[in-house]
Amino acid sequence: MAFILLSAAVIFLAIETALQVRAYMRTGRSVFNVIMNQRQYVIDERTGLKLMPPHQVLGGTGVRIRTNNLGLRGADVLPTRAPDSLRIAIVGASTVMGFVAATNEDTFPALLEARLRKALPDRLVEVINGGVVGYTLKDERLLLEQLILPLRPDLVLAYPGINDFRDYCDGFAGSGTRPAAAQRRGLPVISMPPWLISVRLIRLNTEFLRAVPSTARNTRAPESVDLRPYRAGLEALARTVLDSNTPLVIATNARAYRPEQPLQEQERLSFYSRNVHTPCFDIAGLHTLHDLHNAQMRDFGERLGIPILPLSERIPGGDRYFSDSIHFNRQGEQLVADEIFDFLIEKKLIRSSYQHERYGLGAGKYEGRIRAVH
Repeated sequence: MAFILLSAAVIFLAIETALQVRAYMRTGRSVFNVIMNQRQYVIDERTGLKLMPPHQVLGGTGVRIRTNNLGLRGADVLPTRAPDSLRIAIVGASTVMGFVAATNEDTFPALLEARLRKALPDRLVEVINGGVVGYTLKDERLLLEQLILPLRPDLVLAYPGINDFRDYCDGFAGSGTRPAAAQRRGLPVISMPPWLISVRLIRLNTEFLRAVPSTARNTRAPESVDLRPYRAGLEALARTVLDSNTPLVIATNARAYRPEQPLQEQERLSFYSRNVHTPCFDIAGLHTLHDLHNAQMRDFGERLGIPILPLSERIPGGDRYFSDSIHFNRQGEQLVADEIFDFLIEKKLIRSSYQHERYGLGAGKYEGRIRAVH
């Protein structure tokens, strides 16, 4: 028995080591980062923001990230703008950064920039990728205040992401984040560290065994969620942008899993979200949560006259455009770039000719909205 257990442990360790090595070589993200004290993110001394080290090449053969002078993914951004240039900033979290995009050029901000340059060959076009892994609405607002708005963009597009969803499961029984007073008594529940790739793969490939949500599992009702902090965060972000007299567009959150899909397909496609962001919600609750937040964005935009880009409706679900629950694959990145481009043209947020005006909506249309926010 001891020999069998020891052999199983050795085999497991060998498999896990091979998976960690593979992940490190392909993406630059694995347990080896901790072992070798390699940090992909640092706290910027000047701004206090979590950013990547400036002018670095991070990742591996599968995902290669080149950082700029701001500690963001992309080309350097000069503080002084070229005359008659067009500068757009897109802020968000890992989906904006391009979490699984192979190169900087494969992210939808870069693809949008390429599309705009083709349409406006006589103008210098810059699209700033303001996406940072793990950012919430509060982080995105601080990024705008500290780094983005001082660069005087003609337009800001906010893609909030779903990292704020994690707050709903903090302290909720059954979520794995219970406070000490609510811990289960009796026999201990054996859990594995979240960084174990082999365990994560086993869970992912056995989702079909859990396709029917267990009624015994302690899940939270999405209707019980207090949306007031989310609304306040959304309003604070909008106020920050509008107070600078900069046009703002908000895009609703797209996802790979949809209610019309077979349940087994929904469970598989929602694996990342349910295990990283919302462990206390079942698949039905997660759908409702997404819909509630996207509705908040639409209502907020209608109230303040902010254009809302419905990416949640324009990007189809499934594997064709997503690499996991929320992150786009190469086709998805291109589709998002095309949808943003079409929306900017449709809403006349950019013009093909200056005619002695700046690109964008112009200050006059936003003055009343700034007062409305206050």
